[in-house]
Amino acid sequence: MSLAFDEAPVGQVLQALASWQQLNLMVAPGVQGTLSLRLEKVPWQQALMLVARMAKLSVETEGNVLLVWPESWRQEQLHQQQIAREKEQNSLPLIAEVVTLAHADASTVNNSLLAERARLMTDRGSVTVDARTNSLLLRDTRLALDATSRWIRALDVPLEQVELAAHIVTINEESLRELGVRWGMRSDEQIARALRASQFRVALPVSEAAVTAGFTLARLDGKLLDLELSALEQENKLEIIASPRLFTSHQQAASIKQGTEIPYEVSSGSRGSTSVEFKEAVLGMEVTPVVQANGRILLKLHLSQNVPGRTMRSGEGEYLAIDKQEIQTQVTLKDGQTLALGGIFQRQNASGQRKVPLIGDIPLLGSLFRYDIQQQKRRELVIFITPRLIRDE
Repeated sequence: MSLAFDEAPVGQVLQALASWQQLNLMVAPGVQGTLSLRLEKVPWQQALMLVARMAKLSVETEGNVLLVWPESWRQEQLHQQQIAREKEQNSLPLIAEVVTLAHADASTVNNSLLAERARLMTDRGSVTVDARTNSLLLRDTRLALDATSRWIRALDVPLEQVELAAHIVTINEESLRELGVRWGMRSDEQIARALRASQFRVALPVSEAAVTAGFTLARLDGKLLDLELSALEQENKLEIIASPRLFTSHQQAASIKQGTEIPYEVSSGSRGSTSVEFKEAVLGMEVTPVVQANGRILLKLHLSQNVPGRTMRSGEGEYLAIDKQEIQTQVTLKDGQTLALGGIFQRQNASGQRKVPLIGDIPLLGSLFRYDIQQQKRRELVIFITPRLIRDE
């Protein structure tokens, strides 16, 4: 069709379009204004949409009737419908319902509910947390209560339980090498890479360091770990310092500490009074397991090694420094696989004397029947962690 209008009323243009298709026309109040247009051989539907867009109108065809109304009129109609729905909602009675949670924490679920409340509950609805019974007291209309209860039940699921079996041992170089070979690490390079050659090892800032601190990670097959460590302990090749067994949940931290506390004096008040406080010098490990969908376990590790350092002197006395090293990392393991953390070395110096009884004590001559012994023992502190999923039978 082709159209040409100059400052024509909108109603007249609509009448021409309706006549072209032989349609009846109904125009709502508020359709006003003028249009100038010139269209040559355009489809009727396109011409109608162009006119409606320019005049800010909404159009709809119902049978053989063309309905036209202003966009503002339609918005007002929707607003009135919303008011009517709200009035109907406000007339509905409020019902109270108690939802007792079996697994999730009520306060945590309530915090999540606050973000979804506008879509689940009405403006008159309310939520009260009862920490004593781990319950949520809901008060709202029946329809809103059903939607909110379903949403809460979807969150009330048990977390995956994880058992963390740890062994903290000290072991000499030969036994460490032997243990690595038994686990299938055939070459010296693999053993060194797994448990010895730490990229994080640093020498402590003392003149004669007795401890070198560092951390190395290795993934090992831990099925025979307990048997191997027990056998080596029976042979006096290692010493098991601690074997804690912890139970925790998905994304819940578990911590292990091994060490001592160092006392020091703290001045307080203007009269010069002092009090004794303690500072930890421990090997600390915090593990947060994250159970993944494929059955693997992601361990978030926070390790710290605090050891007594050099003694610092000042005018008021002596102070003992604490050398500190920390590392944070993440390692993914299979269920039952063992993580080995090594690279913390301890060196012990021992001196003694061997002699022939009586004769060795004779001056001058006794030196031929006695000799001094100097021994240096180097041991490594190794931590083994084995996470296992606890499955309900």
